[in-house]
Amino acid sequence: MLIIILLSLSTLAVLLLLCKTIWSLSRFSYRANSDSVLADKLPSVSICIAARNETHALARCLENILRSDYPKLVVLDDSSTDNTSLIIKSFALAGVRFIAGNSLPAGWLGKNFAYQTLIDESSGEYVLFLDVDTSISTSTVRQLIEQVVANDRAMISVLPRRDDSYHVSALFGTMRYYWELILSSRSHPPASSAIWLVRRQALAQAGIGLVNYGMSVRPERHLAHQLQRSKQYYYIIGNRKLGIAYAKRLSSQYETALRLYYPMSGRQFVSWIMAVLFVGLLIFPLVNLAVATNDTAIWLLSALLVIITALTFGLFVRQTYGSVGWIFRVAIGPVLLMQELVLLTLSYILYGMGKVTWKGRSVAAQPARHDALRLDE
Repeated sequence: MLIIILLSLSTLAVLLLLCKTIWSLSRFSYRANSDSVLADKLPSVSICIAARNETHALARCLENILRSDYPKLVVLDDSSTDNTSLIIKSFALAGVRFIAGNSLPAGWLGKNFAYQTLIDESSGEYVLFLDVDTSISTSTVRQLIEQVVANDRAMISVLPRRDDSYHVSALFGTMRYYWELILSSRSHPPASSAIWLVRRQALAQAGIGLVNYGMSVRPERHLAHQLQRSKQYYYIIGNRKLGIAYAKRLSSQYETALRLYYPMSGRQFVSWIMAVLFVGLLIFPLVNLAVATNDTAIWLLSALLVIITALTFGLFVRQTYGSVGWIFRVAIGPVLLMQELVLLTLSYILYGMGKVTWKGRSVAAQPARHDALRLDE
């Protein structure tokens, strides 16, 4: 009887996952704009990178940006202890501006303060925030500007592709972007920290940049939700044409998941338990297949649920991964779900112990529920 109840709940969980995946992919898929913005009407853009101990990818990131239509850059070195600042300064003649990070004041996480410093120092009509491990093509910035202009939006963020799909960090990477998409709704759209573009005027109207979100682990999400109320926010899933890709190391992905999964679940024990149960129900049919049973109907239902779950995840991975590496990632989907369950649990434990860090800095001082704070509160 217990197995039947659990399989019934698993069926509901799988069907919910399927419906949410199809809805999200259809709603947020990138559609190229047919009308180009005239050159004389293109707004200025400051491309900002908050770099702290980022020598492994910074040079390549800057080289990609310098091929862009918008070469005006502001790069903040956030108190690095390696050679990050030297790399930035070596690009000075190409138009890259280096800004040394100041001492971190109370009430701020390091990256958020770096973002705010960049906002204060930049002068473009739009500000484009870019992670070091995110790469763009020559036409990416122009396409993003065309998207916000054509759709009359003040902010846009993009779910990047993973083109190096054969790398271990790609195959066994976390499912963070997938959960962000699945948890979205019309009033609470997803937001990507990898790359987001916002109009300076909208930042001023929203409350002087990120001042109200100094301790938030997802400041771009708060801005997105705020601007969504007036339909000024736009989110898209990048494709090959848009030219946005990321190559985050596996260890960095784990660190990000531990920092985000508990806040994403709602920062409440009950909501966290619900998230754990949901992932557990997705895994249960596979576990049930491994257990010897004489009931053919139960075995077939379990097999069907496993297949539907894999195909559902495959819809997302096929759209966000390059080449055929996505096939292997779908094949190990059950392993990835178990990995997500472990990360979700560890995220809750580490937050409870005050051991969560961001770029080596503790986020434990963040007040309870601050991640849900609204700018107009």
